[in-house]
Amino acid sequence: MKKKIKVFPSIANSRGFTLMEIVLVLIILGLTASLVIPRVGGGWKRMEDREFLQEFTQVLRSSRLYAMNSNQVVAFRLNGEERAYGKSRPPSNSIPQNVDIFADGLDRDPESGDFMILFYPDGSMTGTDLEIVFDGERIFRIHIHPLFGTVEVAEGGTQ
Repeated sequence: MKKKIKVFPSIANSRGFTLMEIVLVLIILGLTASLVIPRVGGGWKRMEDREFLQEFTQVLRSSRLYAMNSNQVVAFRLNGEERAYGKSRPPSNSIPQNVDIFADGLDRDPESGDFMILFYPDGSMTGTDLEIVFDGERIFRIHIHPLFGTVEVAEGGTQ
């Protein structure tokens, strides 16, 4: 006669996990989560900052191109009170709360109070370099060539 072998142990014979094993696993999971989550969150934040910076410089570039193609002066506007920027009046793109923008020598619209960089149909412009600071720490400098209107971004480190 053949002896029967149990392929799966019965539930009645299994002992399960002790309370100590469960607590140990929960501690390990908690420690792992506390190390991983801040790094992932910081990565998302930096990605959002880079996205804002790309969008900001793209609007600057498109303002210059629009001035050249339409043969009219185009104003790139910054409104600090409304935390907005763009080439429309009033500016419609929002500036995140963690962003500060600094510049010297910008023109100011007497009616709206917006600070402006003016782009002319010949490709030239008025204005100066911009400094964008994220969270009071990371600095990016945006250089706009006054004659050619090219836009360059350089990371300037921390304050």
